[in-house]
Amino acid sequence: MSTPSAETAELLSAATQSAVSIREPLAGQQETSFPIFYGWVILPLAIAMMLATSPGQTFGVSYFNDQFIAEFGLSNTALASTYLVATLLAALSLTSIGSLIDRFGIRRMSIVGFLTMAGACVFASQASGLVTLFISFLLLRMFGPGTMTLLANNTLAAWFDRRLGLVSSIAQVSMAGAWGLVPVAIVGLIDAVGWRGTYLVFAAIMVGGFLPLVALFLRQSPREIGQVPDGLRFHAAKKHKSFSYGNELTLRETTQHRAYWILLISTAVWSLVGTGLVFHLVAVFRARGFTAQDSTVAVSSVALAMAATQIVGGVLADRLAMRWLLVTAMALIGLGCVVLATAADIQSLILGYGTYGCGQGIKSVIAGTAWARYFGRTHLGKIRGTSLTAAVGASAVGPVVMGVSVDYLGGFTPSMWLFAAMAGACAVAGFWATPPMAAQSQA
Repeated sequence: MSTPSAETAELLSAATQSAVSIREPLAGQQETSFPIFYGWVILPLAIAMMLATSPGQTFGVSYFNDQFIAEFGLSNTALASTYLVATLLAALSLTSIGSLIDRFGIRRMSIVGFLTMAGACVFASQASGLVTLFISFLLLRMFGPGTMTLLANNTLAAWFDRRLGLVSSIAQVSMAGAWGLVPVAIVGLIDAVGWRGTYLVFAAIMVGGFLPLVALFLRQSPREIGQVPDGLRFHAAKKHKSFSYGNELTLRETTQHRAYWILLISTAVWSLVGTGLVFHLVAVFRARGFTAQDSTVAVSSVALAMAATQIVGGVLADRLAMRWLLVTAMALIGLGCVVLATAADIQSLILGYGTYGCGQGIKSVIAGTAWARYFGRTHLGKIRGTSLTAAVGASAVGPVVMGVSVDYLGGFTPSMWLFAAMAGACAVAGFWATPPMAAQSQA
């Protein structure tokens, strides 16, 4: 990232420029004799970072809603509005957090990230009213889907280049699994130890489980241990053409390209739609005459669809132009909304959520690869920070849009049609999401 602080930290360049795809060894450094490419050790650590976002993800928060409403005497509107404002404020911090990652490096910030996420869970366990619940939402959203997501994606981008699509898809499958398993775990924990105890369990997992692994095994970049991205040897890396487009753009330079804005807006729409659909998932089923138990099948369909398309999308991301994946992802998200808008039976609802899950799976692969490949890795923290700001901010709006649709327009259907139109517009725009140096790289 192009920040004065990063430029002045010259003595720490090996640490601070963690996301730069440099294929040369450090001065005087010998090629490592490490028996395997260390990136395969890094991958599960990045997955741990992604799993650590779960308490702050909408699918992790929504299963506490009934407890919050009962404990604090809140209305659904008050709860949703609190979540909205907290999420919007959390989004504003992410570009600055990206700057800190660029300045201090992935390893240091990962340790801080797990500690702050644990602290957020402890604070949430002590919430005593609307104000403390608001602060809990703010911390969980800022350090979960915000900070930890940035760290996970930047970690993979530092260690992989041509295989970035594949490893991003593998990591994202872990989140598909979280979609299916975390809600079940939350329900079981709440029944066993209460909602406050559940948050303390989350904090213990962060500090006792994830943090020691990261502190012991995470490394800043391949150069730190005498390796290069993808596990190539130095002499082979010099001859090996990067899958990126040769750009190392600052944020200011990045914003001058249409691809940045198409990717940014598509990310915001994806987040807005997805958060709305998940936050109101149980209510959508109840509005059609089905039970909360019925809605768990939809969660499974989303998780399975995400897992399948993330693997396929990861392979395709290493072979096809990114814009074709973007068009496909947004078209599937829009189609899922159309199916949900017209659904009259439980099979159609499950199909609609599953179709959305297919689009979500492909879009998550794009989120893990496109920014680094289009705009480079030197300033990736700040560039990705703007993307996450848009995503987290938009995620606050989705539930409100659907709530207004129910309260004032007679149901969820109008909001579904609006979501479909927004996703469709992004799908069309995706045809023009060519990288800055596309003329040299793609047709």
